[in-house]
Amino acid sequence: MTNAVSLPLRERKKAETWTALHEAAASLALQHGVEQATVEAIAASAGVSPRTFFNYFQAKEDAILGLREPVLEASLLAEISVTADDLVGQVSRLLMTVASTALGGDDRARRRQLIARDPHLGRRHMDYMVKAETLVCQGLAGVLAEESAWADGVEGFGPEESARMLVMIAGVPIRFKLTSADFDPVEGISAETLQPSLALLRHLLRKLS
Repeated sequence: MTNAVSLPLRERKKAETWTALHEAAASLALQHGVEQATVEAIAASAGVSPRTFFNYFQAKEDAILGLREPVLEASLLAEISVTADDLVGQVSRLLMTVASTALGGDDRARRRQLIARDPHLGRRHMDYMVKAETLVCQGLAGVLAEESAWADGVEGFGPEESARMLVMIAGVPIRFKLTSADFDPVEGISAETLQPSLALLRHLLRKLS
């Protein structure tokens, strides 16, 4: 995460307002429930107007969970090597990186608590994970289209379909780790902790081929 102190003044003020709104929304939802955490109440608690609220969040649920539009940096796509043996691993790590850009704030435990209390928040959270996945699909399709081995298609499927399938496969070890008994929701997943799940997937694919 970028150090707020190193940001230009305008960007720092925006970051501070975003954080104030998120903290106010999460606190109100925990104390009084999601229904009572209205946009007006959140804005008042953060010391801004309701109009300002919508400059930062599309809905109160986004503020409560600290959700923002995911971002896929071009530099990350430039690092993808479609000829490497660990292409699935590269895409898995890319998925995690892009998904993390949709999650502001550092309190994972609180986010999970809020989602557990209100399934509607869980659906909103999933909406943003789907947005992140779509970004990766689109970016990866562009990368594949530039490679002769993929641009002409695989078994009659073009780069877009190939990218979508790769992203789905790459999501399997992430979901496997998320549902494992040793998964710590507060710590989350890192490239290092994902590695055993990726190794298992590669082993299974070799056995099935």
